Amino acid sequence: MNKFNLRRSGFTLIELLVVIAIIAVLIALLLPAVQQAREAARRSQCKNNLKQLGLAMHNYHDVHGVLPRGNFERAGSTDGIGGYFYHGFSAQSMLLPFIDQSPLYNQFDFSLALNSAPNNERKNASISSFLCPSDFKAFPSGNVNYASYSYGPGNSYVMSAGPSMFWFGWRPGDPSLPGLQHQVGAFNFRRVVKFRDFTDGTSNVIAASEHLMGDGENSVGSIGDGDLIRGVGSGGANASFPTPSQVATWSAAAIAGKANPNSTNPPRGTGMGANWAYGITGETVFNTITNPNSKVPNAISCGTCGTQDGASGLFPARSRHTGGVNVLLADGSTRFVSDSVNSATWQSLGAIADGAVLGEF
Repeated sequence: MNKFNLRRSGFTLIELLVVIAIIAVLIALLLPAVQQAREAARRSQCKNNLKQLGLAMHNYHDVHGVLPRGNFERAGSTDGIGGYFYHGFSAQSMLLPFIDQSPLYNQFDFSLALNSAPNNERKNASISSFLCPSDFKAFPSGNVNYASYSYGPGNSYVMSAGPSMFWFGWRPGDPSLPGLQHQVGAFNFRRVVKFRDFTDGTSNVIAASEHLMGDGENSVGSIGDGDLIRGVGSGGANASFPTPSQVATWSAAAIAGKANPNSTNPPRGTGMGANWAYGITGETVFNTITNPNSKVPNAISCGTCGTQDGASGLFPARSRHTGGVNVLLADGSTRFVSDSVNSATWQSLGAIADGAVLGEF
């Protein structure tokens, strides 16, 4: 009888393990590349959003002859026009007709404050061009209207107040308060500017940048989640162009407040970057006092304010893009600025007429 050797086709256990190991290595090599490609696409979309904002800004100037202010105050208390500044409209609100949002713009009643009907409903509209996909991706819900963000639909882009505190008190004309000469940015609290006021050249001035939306959690201060530390005084820093030593003192106080949050400096995460309609720091306005993605947390002097309406504050540009932030220059172009940019250069980039010609940065 002939005997045949029967051979079974297939993998041995060792071969199977080798194949699995090879596949795992390939996935490990490819996954970072895929993630980098996706982040590059998100960063490109973010720059495009800023470009559209720049185009809207120029079209607004063509129509009105000026740029919109960073805050449009509304009367509503015994303090007169300044009493409702924290319910005033933002520059973004005024730019709505120029980003294909005319129907929404026309539904607002600009004679009333934002917390009045019908404005209190209209302000909750989600506008995709005001959202950086990298920042939006950081939140797991996948929907901008998640529970912790009931305060608003979110906003990733902020107008530049330059190296200035932005807020200058509630009552216009009060001689005890800093004057308009300290409102040195492209978008200010009360000072209105035109392109002819950009004596440094529009290519040398930041008009807008990115910032991070808050995480909605108010018990622990976190830089990465865009939180705000309240009750942090400026330590006597200049109202505009604070010196390096003044910035260092102010920054140290903010860092101390983050490390030891208490009733004096309670953190706030809900309101930061929550709404594009409010013309207030932390929502739609930032300043260039400290560098992009600063290790210093957002901070204001007021310890009890429900929103970011303190008299002085640190509100750095921030992003989830590695190494820096996208900025919009006043000429409508966009640049990616490194976190390590020279501090004096960064301050000057925020000022429209400080005499600095910056060139490459």
